[in-house]
Amino acid sequence: MQKLIWLFCLLNLPGFVFGQFEACYVVTEPKLITYADQTDRLVSIVVNGSISANSYWVWSSNPMNQPIPEKSKFIVQSTNSFAGAVDLDVIKNTYGSSLFDEKFYVHQYIINPDGSKSPCPLPPGASEASSVRVKVFPRVKTYEAITPNDDDLNDYLEIENLDQYLFATVRIFDRWGQLIIERVGFDYYEKIDKSKANKAGNMKAFNGYLNGKTLPSGVYMYSIKPDEDYPEIIGSVTVIR
Repeated sequence: MQKLIWLFCLLNLPGFVFGQFEACYVVTEPKLITYADQTDRLVSIVVNGSISANSYWVWSSNPMNQPIPEKSKFIVQSTNSFAGAVDLDVIKNTYGSSLFDEKFYVHQYIINPDGSKSPCPLPPGASEASSVRVKVFPRVKTYEAITPNDDDLNDYLEIENLDQYLFATVRIFDRWGQLIIERVGFDYYEKIDKSKANKAGNMKAFNGYLNGKTLPSGVYMYSIKPDEDYPEIIGSVTVIR
């Protein structure tokens, strides 16, 4: 009777089909956000839910039904077969340092008694292996102060890597929280008629002037949203005259 109960429970395990497991993995981090200049070059990806520990994980830019050449395996395997990592240096060398947005597939191979590997069957109804979307962003940085005195040094608020985000939003607020400037990424550095709008600088970038009038010295807040997946950047810049 105990054997019958054991067999019944075994057959009702998720994905069990005559000794094979169809639901071999569960991707717990379907999207990863990371930065091109981060110190830790390995971006961890966590996978759990494997019923069989006797398995081997492969991270690849190719779906399961395509060959997986060694050079495409952006892999660091952990000893427990439940985690891996994407190497940012491989991405940078392959695609360059600009914004990177791609899917990496999770492939699990079952290690057979003879040492060979068999691909884990896809879950019922699935057309491709589970995947993880990886977005690597050039990091957006600003400065803490500007000195708008027409000496071409720190005359405006420079935003590093803003040119990588054409549809970023940049907002500047005064000390009372009132919105005074709002720009879109692609026109933040747009050239304008210096005589009509600003006394310092000839761009739409924040430069301590508004409609040709001098803004008072002091602290101004900014909000920068580079991308829908890039966390909003909130900070302050001091205008020093």
